[in-house]
Amino acid sequence: MQKEATSPQEIVMQMVMGAWVSQTISTVTRLNVPDALKLHGPQTAIALTQRYGINADPEFLQRVLRACASVGIFTEDADGKFGPTVLSDVLTSDSTVSLKKLTEIFGGTWWRIWTGLFDAVRTGQPQAKAQLGMEYWDYCKANPQEMEDFGEAMKSNSLSSLKAVLEQCDFSDVSQVADIGGGFGHLAIELVKKYDRLNGIVLDMPELIPIAQKHVANEDSDTISRIKFIGGDMFEDVPPANVYIMKHIIHDWDDTSCIKLLKNCHARMEGNGRVICVDAVLPPVGNTGSTPAKFLDIDMMVFIPGKERTEEQWNALYNAAGFKIVSIKPTHDNLGTSIVEGIKS
Repeated sequence: MQKEATSPQEIVMQMVMGAWVSQTISTVTRLNVPDALKLHGPQTAIALTQRYGINADPEFLQRVLRACASVGIFTEDADGKFGPTVLSDVLTSDSTVSLKKLTEIFGGTWWRIWTGLFDAVRTGQPQAKAQLGMEYWDYCKANPQEMEDFGEAMKSNSLSSLKAVLEQCDFSDVSQVADIGGGFGHLAIELVKKYDRLNGIVLDMPELIPIAQKHVANEDSDTISRIKFIGGDMFEDVPPANVYIMKHIIHDWDDTSCIKLLKNCHARMEGNGRVICVDAVLPPVGNTGSTPAKFLDIDMMVFIPGKERTEEQWNALYNAAGFKIVSIKPTHDNLGTSIVEGIKS
């Protein structure tokens, strides 16, 4: 492990080199090294490349593995063998809290867009189009593998917040819940499994629906029979429901778009329903906490016209759409996410 930095220059250098650390971890994950070591135990770089299918130059791979071992991702011994750790386990495909796809996409397409951060700050404009030749959502539509990788990454990112929704929100009196921008439907699936009388709707981009249906094909027949996947534009309309959930959706968009979406939910809401948004709630100006959420806000800045919001800004959104916030509950996940629940005002 790295020694603890003591001087200001050491501290800043560790921060600045964080980008190198991120790229290096993403690279070994994309090469499936964590999976190979979990399956076969400690190995040299030569063994990984010659026996276990890791597609890499052995000398370069060893240098990368040594760097990863220095921050605790792998073990390293005097014979040049590298082994798995509790950190590398979350980078494997079968981990129950796997960050594999999220880590891979961080070092792939997302990294290309992040190289435009300087221009984003300078111009006040997102940089996906400048780096990819088209807006990010259009890029996903044009590249099915990117769309699938994005869906898998979002599923990985959502595990903690999904658990919090299941534990902190009561759906016992609800007959129909709509997960807007629900991706592969993992939240809707867990909800209908927990509540026997609940039916779920997943609304997302038409291009994503066939991929989502493929991913849920192995679920039991009762669960699938109570989930409906709909391809559509959430800014045009949403399906009728008692409760609307938007998990990591609102932060993707500017205020005007968010208010339009929330108004669509308000217009189609049945009975004394609720709207539940699961996103970061930034602290007020002057509070230097919530570091992950603040850097997630930079991610929104460079990608799309979205942002993370303070409680005051959340209240403004809900009020403009005819809702009032009744509770904000932290999920204690990796990104400082909270559950923002509202009812018709």
